Amino acid sequence: MKRREFLGSVPAASLAAQVAGQSRALLPRASWLADGLIDDGGSHEPYLFVVRRGGQRFDARLTYERAQSEEVIRRLREQGVEVFHTHLYKGFGMAAEKPEMEDAVRTAALAHRYGLKVDSYIQWNGMMYETFFAEEARAKDWIQRDGLGQPILLTYGFQQSYRYRPCFKNQEYLDYLKKIVRYAVEQVRTDFIHFDNFDLNPEPDSCHCRWCVQGFRAYLRTKYTPAQRKERFGFDNVDYVNPPQWNFQNPPAKMQIIFDPAIQEWIDFRCQFMSDALRQMAEYAKSLNPEVAIEVNPHGITGGNRAWEAGLDHARFLKHTEAFWTEEGNMPGLLPEGRLISKIRSYKLARAFHNILLTYISAHPLDMAECLAFNQTIGYAGNDPLRPEMLRYISFYRQNRGLFLGTEDVAPVALLRSYASITYNHARAQLTAILAEQSLIQARVPFALIFDEHLAELAKYRVLVLPDSECLSDAQLAAIRRFVDQGGGLVAIGQAGLYDQWRRLRVQPGLAGLVEGQPVARDYEERVSHREISGTPTRREVGQGRAAWLPALPFDGPLPPFPPYFDIHNQFWKKPRNWREFAAEVRWAARRPLPFEVSGPEHLVANLVAQPRERRALLHLVNYDARNGPAPPAEVTWRWPPGAAAKSVRLYSPDASGPRALDLRPAAGAAAFTVPELPVYAIAAVEW
Repeated sequence: MKRREFLGSVPAASLAAQVAGQSRALLPRASWLADGLIDDGGSHEPYLFVVRRGGQRFDARLTYERAQSEEVIRRLREQGVEVFHTHLYKGFGMAAEKPEMEDAVRTAALAHRYGLKVDSYIQWNGMMYETFFAEEARAKDWIQRDGLGQPILLTYGFQQSYRYRPCFKNQEYLDYLKKIVRYAVEQVRTDFIHFDNFDLNPEPDSCHCRWCVQGFRAYLRTKYTPAQRKERFGFDNVDYVNPPQWNFQNPPAKMQIIFDPAIQEWIDFRCQFMSDALRQMAEYAKSLNPEVAIEVNPHGITGGNRAWEAGLDHARFLKHTEAFWTEEGNMPGLLPEGRLISKIRSYKLARAFHNILLTYISAHPLDMAECLAFNQTIGYAGNDPLRPEMLRYISFYRQNRGLFLGTEDVAPVALLRSYASITYNHARAQLTAILAEQSLIQARVPFALIFDEHLAELAKYRVLVLPDSECLSDAQLAAIRRFVDQGGGLVAIGQAGLYDQWRRLRVQPGLAGLVEGQPVARDYEERVSHREISGTPTRREVGQGRAAWLPALPFDGPLPPFPPYFDIHNQFWKKPRNWREFAAEVRWAARRPLPFEVSGPEHLVANLVAQPRERRALLHLVNYDARNGPAPPAEVTWRWPPGAAAKSVRLYSPDASGPRALDLRPAAGAAAFTVPELPVYAIAAVEW
């Protein structure tokens, strides 16, 4: 097989065929988002909610009216905002919210007159039962109930117990939600639907209503044949299988390894019905208007076990969206102890599924630089009034928009985020993935995040990294073997491939014959141990490819204590002790030099994208220590695309008055140029 350079995420036209088990075509996408997104607006809280929540200012009504006033809309338009975000539905019921919903119609018409797109807020996951039950008697059967039959709450603090979570296995509730979607599309004439609170509560707060119990059993009957169910559970009749239950002696928050097949399947069931419910809403909205964009608020990759805790598998539901929100903190910067904090993982997740990421951006230009470098658009610009630094970056983006449109990520290295591995042994697999990503970010190795389905498309990469990807199916292992045999590079870490997709320990390591030196966990105590795997790193030439194995990426220093559910938050986001060795193994596995090299400190982070039609590549450089001063001049060695000659390079920066031509120098099989001192952010545009 002829290998080719990776230019970006999988094209939308071919993605559906690569998704295991998904026969339906991808939904139409809103074409206007191809021009990027600059989203802003007033509050998404209707006045009814502000009053019911309590604690409001005495002038709350004036604040609500001002947020959707012509004055605010006109000013935002003048400042470069292109999409106006406003309230529509909060969960009180359509009758109770009728006045505010009619306000949303008037506000949308006003925004459209000013040439803005409209972004409408719809509460996905909250039912204000006090008014909702009065409006819709059937709604008492639509709510999530725990194992004791009590309502499950969507809580903020301790004073919002009036917010019940609806059950997304209940079709009657979904049909009610469709009424709101229809109102948004036909009455508001919205361009963009924002579904808020897209998640489920963690165990033990999962829904045990009859719809979920019956749905779980039906899911197992549909997913597996009788023979497969017997292999999975030891029996084939699943008519009496219940969702998992918990007690004080058996708290879910302390469970590191998940090997009970019923719990594994329950997690998968919750992830699947959340994705199915979203697809149903997206299909309905786009049947009314294919140009309506769909967006949800699930958070990105923040170190949490989102499948186990929240019933969310990004790789499933992001096929039904064009944008998503992450409300993570993780403001970019270099901390005194050397931890580089970023949202790069969440941005790469968005790019993997052709989504735009929206996130809070602080007043410091570093936040805006990171967003442009990895999101390739502004996303969420903030609330009125916009800050001066944001206005400066909006102006830079709009003036140089051609540098951002239609870009494709250049990433010869792929790092697998294995669903089963991370979900069933989060403390090990998520931590190793985080450490591997941190190493590649700070070593300036261009990489993409891939997910299980993308193993069918490995030919577009030169190297595959398996960061403790323990749970791999026979089919996945076969795809990896073909990749290496046909010339690909493999870097496996720790327990990669030692288990199958159900986390059953393999008699022979799954990567046997590809990597050497990998020990097998022999008993339960070894499976649940936090200790690092011992062994000597190995390298092998296999077929036309190369394969390397590292026993571990050891955390540098004492490992922080794990919080409940083993959340790998940013206290863990530190380069491992052997990060240089790991980066060297990746470069060795790639066989030939990577597309570029950049000298300079580790906090000077690079992202490479390309516009093949224009024969132009763009190297985005971000100084993550900008709060402490500029990065020194950096030398760039350029080798991409292979066989092409760089003919010119120009530097663009919000900190400069205009583009600046840089001198190209010949180098061994490459070209070189110098990027001057970098305060925060610059783009080196190379034409070949």
